[in-house]
Amino acid sequence: MKEEKIKLVDQIMTALQKVIDPELQVDIVNLGLIYGIDIDGDKATIQMTLTISGCPLSDYLQKEIQKAVLSVPEIKTCIVQLVWYPVWSPDRMTQAAKAQLGMQERIEDKEENEKVIDFSVPIKKLAEKYPDFVQIMYDCGFTRIKIPGLLQTVGRVMTIPLGAQAMKIDLNKVKMAFEEKGYKVVE
Repeated sequence: MKEEKIKLVDQIMTALQKVIDPELQVDIVNLGLIYGIDIDGDKATIQMTLTISGCPLSDYLQKEIQKAVLSVPEIKTCIVQLVWYPVWSPDRMTQAAKAQLGMQERIEDKEENEKVIDFSVPIKKLAEKYPDFVQIMYDCGFTRIKIPGLLQTVGRVMTIPLGAQAMKIDLNKVKMAFEEKGYKVVE
C-alpha cells in the first residue's frame, strides 16, 4: 500500500508541474509552492503556499491545482490547503526555476564556480573556504603554513601580501600559482 501512495504522489507532482504561475511563467512545483501531498484513499490533500500573502492569483491557482490533481485517474477528490509557514522565499525554488527566471548566474557566482583569492582577506578565512589553499601556499614557499595552530593564531590577521613580505616571497609568483589553479586574484 505504501508503494502505491508513493506512486500516486509522484503522479500528482508530475501533474502539478503543468500548473504555471501566470505572473512568473514557472510551474508551481519548481517555484517551491507545494509543501505537502497527503493521500487518503481516493482523496488528495495538497498543502501549498503563495509567493506573497494576498496574491490575486490564489483562486486561479487553487482551481488549476484541483484540475491537475483530478487528472490522476485514482484521485476523485482534491482539497487545497493554503499554508503560510514556512514562509516562501526564492530559496525554495529549484535550480531550473532560478535559471528560467535569470537568477542562475548570480547563484553560480556565489558558489564555487568562481574561486576568488582576495589579498586583503586573512589567510585563515581563505584556508577555511578553499581546501587546496594551504597546499598552494606551501608550494609557493609558505612552509610555515602547515605548522599546527598557525592558521588559528597568526592566520587570523595575516594576509598573503604581509606573509610574502615577511617570508621574502615574490607576490607575483603567489598570484600566478593561484591563477594556474583557476582562481581569480583580487589585490
